[in-house]
Amino acid sequence: MNMHVKRHRRVRAGARSRGLAALAAALALALPAPAAAEGAPRRLGVDDAVALAQLRNEQLLIAREDAARARGAVREAWAGALPQVTLQGTYQGNFTKPAFFAPEEFGGGKVEMGSDIEVQGALRLDQVLYAFGRVGKAIEFAEIYEDVADEGVALARGEVSYAAREAYYRVLLMERVVRIRRLSLDQARSHMERAEALHAQGLLSDFDLLRTRVELKNREPLVIAAENDAALSRQDLQRVLGIDGELAPVLTDSLAFRPFAMTEAEALDEAYAQRPELRGLALGVAGRQKVLAIEKAGRLPVLGLFGQVAFQGAAGKEKPLDPFTAEHRAVSTSAGITLSLPLFDGFRTRGKVQQAGAQLRRAEFELDQARQGVRLEVTKALQDLASLRREQEAQRATVDLAAEAYRIAETRYANGLSTHLELNDAETELDFARTQHAETLYRYNVALAALERALGRDARAAADPSAEE
Repeated sequence: MNMHVKRHRRVRAGARSRGLAALAAALALALPAPAAAEGAPRRLGVDDAVALAQLRNEQLLIAREDAARARGAVREAWAGALPQVTLQGTYQGNFTKPAFFAPEEFGGGKVEMGSDIEVQGALRLDQVLYAFGRVGKAIEFAEIYEDVADEGVALARGEVSYAAREAYYRVLLMERVVRIRRLSLDQARSHMERAEALHAQGLLSDFDLLRTRVELKNREPLVIAAENDAALSRQDLQRVLGIDGELAPVLTDSLAFRPFAMTEAEALDEAYAQRPELRGLALGVAGRQKVLAIEKAGRLPVLGLFGQVAFQGAAGKEKPLDPFTAEHRAVSTSAGITLSLPLFDGFRTRGKVQQAGAQLRRAEFELDQARQGVRLEVTKALQDLASLRREQEAQRATVDLAAEAYRIAETRYANGLSTHLELNDAETELDFARTQHAETLYRYNVALAALERALGRDARAAADPSAEE
């Protein structure tokens, strides 16, 4: 009894939380896109983007509908434990009455039976009293199926959260590349203006002036390409967040290095406990055990209770309502116990038990296989983070060295101690170092998001309705 009470309370609490989340999602989806586009653009941190995606993303909305279907299956399973009440009735007119032929010893001949109008009805109640665990196991299996569907929602939540983080970080990367390309273009323009001044004074050849102009023209397409990539990345982010048609959001977080420290043993313990795939497969094993028990119970009897109230009436065709009057109707009541014992079903139950046993063993194999996959995924994510952390540190030092080399080259060029080619090489190396560092920061943050997904952290997080404000 306590187990059922706890289960009832947990279902009610889950229903309340799901109801609030569904209400928030409905209110969010009800906002017309043109109205949102007319106001100021959203300001989003990466966590805000994740919360918004968890409300708007269609992949997660589909998973929530699957969970709603599973809750309906629980109600259906409870029908086996509750009374079944049926009402049946017929109102029949006999154009030609049925007849029977009397035996010769009674004079023979055809004798008509029945009346012109006949009415029959019955109210019947059937209740299963004992089915050797079939009904209880069916309810438990349906509840497990509901929990599996909830884990499916958690899995979708983790995938959507990862997609939102990846898209967010890609926008930050593309915007940083745009800034690097624009800075390089501004520097090339400054060099050209300085070259034109020196050329006007007769201190620079026509060839060197032409090189600065060519360099400026070469950098303009790079800026345009970077701006196009940034625009596409912003559109992809809006698609993932479910805010197509609105103004592009303003991203408030930066593409920075965030330290992360965790041992492999700690990560595996957390992943084994939190990953929705593993939790769902473990529930699947428990569900298959229930199915096997249900199929084995198919060899056992079913004890039931029934009660019935029957009504019948008859009258001539000239009085069609007489069957409902007290003089022309009869009511009978009955109740009893039924016992159904399967003696031989052509080995159908044996076949179902065999299938259920094979499905249980398969579910156990799938769980073991998934645990091995999670272990590999977590190990790889930790190794990627460690490698990218070292790579980021090295590239940050490279950026500092390249910036110092460019400063020296610019000073030498301004003092006439070097050619424009030397300055251009130093600037190219600086642009490359900055771009590589930005890409490494992007890969590091995406790898960190992949690790959090591997640990099942975003799968457990609830959507925050405040992201809609």
